[in-house]
Amino acid sequence: MSQAELKVYVEDLKIGMYVSRLDRPWVETRFLFQGFRVNTHDDIQELRNFCEYVFVDPESFDSGASSPKAPAIKAPPPAPTAPVIVRSGAADKPGEVFRSPPKVEVYPVLTPIDKEMATARKSRAATLEVVTTLIADLKVGRKIAIDSVRDGVRGLMDSIIRNPAAFMWLSRLKNKDSYAYTHSVDACGLAVAFGRHLGFSKADLENLAIGTLLFDIGKLQLPDSLLTKPGRLTDKEYKLILRHVQFGVDIARETEGISEDVIAVIANHHERHDGSGYPRGIPGHQIPVNARIAALVDCYDAITSDRPYSKAMSTYDAIQALYEWRDKDFQADMVEQFIQCIGLYPTGTLVELSTGEIGVVTAQNRVRRLRPQVMLLLDPDKYAYDINTMLDLMQDPLDADGKPVEIRRPLPAGAYGIDIGEYYL
Repeated sequence: MSQAELKVYVEDLKIGMYVSRLDRPWVETRFLFQGFRVNTHDDIQELRNFCEYVFVDPESFDSGASSPKAPAIKAPPPAPTAPVIVRSGAADKPGEVFRSPPKVEVYPVLTPIDKEMATARKSRAATLEVVTTLIADLKVGRKIAIDSVRDGVRGLMDSIIRNPAAFMWLSRLKNKDSYAYTHSVDACGLAVAFGRHLGFSKADLENLAIGTLLFDIGKLQLPDSLLTKPGRLTDKEYKLILRHVQFGVDIARETEGISEDVIAVIANHHERHDGSGYPRGIPGHQIPVNARIAALVDCYDAITSDRPYSKAMSTYDAIQALYEWRDKDFQADMVEQFIQCIGLYPTGTLVELSTGEIGVVTAQNRVRRLRPQVMLLLDPDKYAYDINTMLDLMQDPLDADGKPVEIRRPLPAGAYGIDIGEYYL
């Protein structure tokens, strides 16, 4: 973000201006990408449909157009702020990291999803094996072998850094019988993908990954019957559940070589933005950044998984739920950035197109989140294609009537008998 944004009413926008912020969350508009240049009068009209004013970045103004100082500024610009990435285990100043990610690192996609899938599958399986061994060790009184944990997450990190879409695809292949084991691995991968999007350094990504992988180790001190109880918890049972955070911190503090950033995730991943969380009930700006990320991905993976007491939400419905919970459970800017990261239609989501065809999202378009890349599976009559072609909605493909092909609606997992595990694997 520029050091000196200008607040400009939409009626005063000029061609060539670079819009860095809106007067409302990005996901409430069709502009589901953060930052874009006004290239046509249609862009201005589209903004007029949603916004009263926007913020422009004068340093990114197109010199071929009129001066950015021309519009009348009807309110003073905000005080200059420089986004600063804080230590990932520490609390940040309100909004700094998530409102304007500093992009300390930029990670381009290095491999296509079909090439990365085999490696991603192996790295996810290796991390799951680490978790399985860790659980077995803790149950017999052994301490956490932090070097093994670190080695386990590095392979997962490397794959996600190359192309997060492969891991996202695998994480959609949910097995309700193995949720207790896969949840921490999938939450870990989501956290890494989000940290990658935010531009975290590899060192910070590693601390985030380990912290998220270990955030629920305290639950091993609780009876399995309590963790899988389908009915309402009694007051006594609920108080016992709350204690798993302290149990986890105690286990972590007995682990040689574990960082304070990791312990901070374990200690704070159930705190909530409005102070309604536990164990301390601290508000959002006091919650360490990594713990805020862990809390969000913990929730997202949980509600998109079948659990003993709850059926999985679709990824689309889960994103809508997270958006409803912004500034309550989770910081609004963080929720918006998470949606920027995984898209409104995350990789692995089945969708019906305006043509009637059925496809599965295989990759996100960072600029236009409503227009991902889709693999076509069924024709308009819902018969399987012999060859599954890719359709990049970013390229504005046209249907037989010359109209742009769009996503009509997301579909629940398994719709039309489709098993996405049959593809790429």
